[in-house]
Amino acid sequence: MFKLETMIYASEDGTSSVFTLNPALQKQLDILASQHPEVCCRKTKGEASGVTYQVRNAAVSILPV
Repeated sequence: MFKLETMIYASEDGTSSVFTLNPALQKQLDILASQHPEVCCRKTKGEASGVTYQVRNAAVSILPV
């Protein structure tokens, strides 16, 4: 089992940069980006299957598991 790391960088401009290696989260963010391009957009696909998205802070919610 591999760790599927996700990093969220909040910026002062009201957006967050979300980098994730998690394919399930990538799928959710791709759906969000296609349905609401004003809220989320896919920025880059990096090495090792990591993807970076730009997300408006109002759309970012972190819930305990």
